[in-house]
Amino acid sequence: MESWQWFRREFPACTHWTYLNNAAVCPLPSRSRVGMESYLDEISNNGAARYPAAVEEPLSRLRRQGAELIHARPDQMFVVRSTTEGLAVAATGIDVRDGDNIVLVEHEFPANIRPWLPLRRRGVEIRFVAQHNGRVLLDDLAKAVDDRTAALSVSFVQFLSGFRIDPGPVAELCHDHDALFVVDGIQGLGAFPVDVTAMGIDFLSADGHKWLLGPEGVGLGYVSDRALNRITPAIEGWLAAERPFDFFDVTQPLKQDAARFEPGAYNLAGIRALVASLELLLEAGPERIAARILALTDDLAERLRGAGWRILSPRDRAEEKSGIVLADRTDLDADSLALRLLERKVVVTARGGAMRVSPHAYNDASDLDVLMEALGAIG
Repeated sequence: MESWQWFRREFPACTHWTYLNNAAVCPLPSRSRVGMESYLDEISNNGAARYPAAVEEPLSRLRRQGAELIHARPDQMFVVRSTTEGLAVAATGIDVRDGDNIVLVEHEFPANIRPWLPLRRRGVEIRFVAQHNGRVLLDDLAKAVDDRTAALSVSFVQFLSGFRIDPGPVAELCHDHDALFVVDGIQGLGAFPVDVTAMGIDFLSADGHKWLLGPEGVGLGYVSDRALNRITPAIEGWLAAERPFDFFDVTQPLKQDAARFEPGAYNLAGIRALVASLELLLEAGPERIAARILALTDDLAERLRGAGWRILSPRDRAEEKSGIVLADRTDLDADSLALRLLERKVVVTARGGAMRVSPHAYNDASDLDVLMEALGAIG
């Protein structure tokens, strides 16, 4: 079996926690902490004396790495401070008219719901598609989309059930009706390969603090050429301008690429950390990471079933599996269970009345051993 010890050594948290909660907040790799500290050294020792190079170099590198990760161009990438912020760029800037509609999915994380709701004030209908046992079905989406659909926005991976959607057929559905295909990528990007062109994705947003193994407060946004022509920034900051250092020309046009969605000052410490995190992911390889995560979650699901747990995550088909395993047992309360596991230095979370476990590639079978032993001791 392939050794992942080199990868695991990047995570000091593994020395004192059994950490299985990457769908919430990941532990930061050592190299990402070093990246963040490099900004502190820069700003402490030099202030802005080495600007703009001290800003432009890591920013350019982040765009290049993000583009490599999702098979896009660097000029199609922009930096977000949160998944919500990125999705709000699409929701507030999309070209809509009275009578248009937006298609969403019920019971998704609110980051992919609330940014769209204010469009109702502009006469836009918000249509919700139901989930079925944690799955989002293409047939249901097809019934909701029509020629007045401006966008369909869905999560790559559902935060509760862990269901992973197949983006290709959804993109085809959207494009057949000339709608934009928008993706909340936070629960899948970094865990599974993404090719935005092959998948037909028009717009994607993902904060870095889950499967991308980065810090909170910085993430990746992507916009296709098609979507760039249909989304106008609701907030025009000084950095969105074509010549931002031409301070007194306030009539100049916006940048012609995705950087028009970056209005002002950057989270530079976070950017340097995320650069290091993406370096780690690309070094390991997205396909290898995905295979590793699926092997761990398959093992976990089998162990839990053997111990009397019911697996709620859709895992019958390989293409639907993700890094999230949702499970319950009728004799255990998930919230109190998570607290009791925490006392044993095992980190999971409770979601929807069930236990949610989410290992990344740095986890291994020994972590699953500890979890199962702790569950056995508790009940």
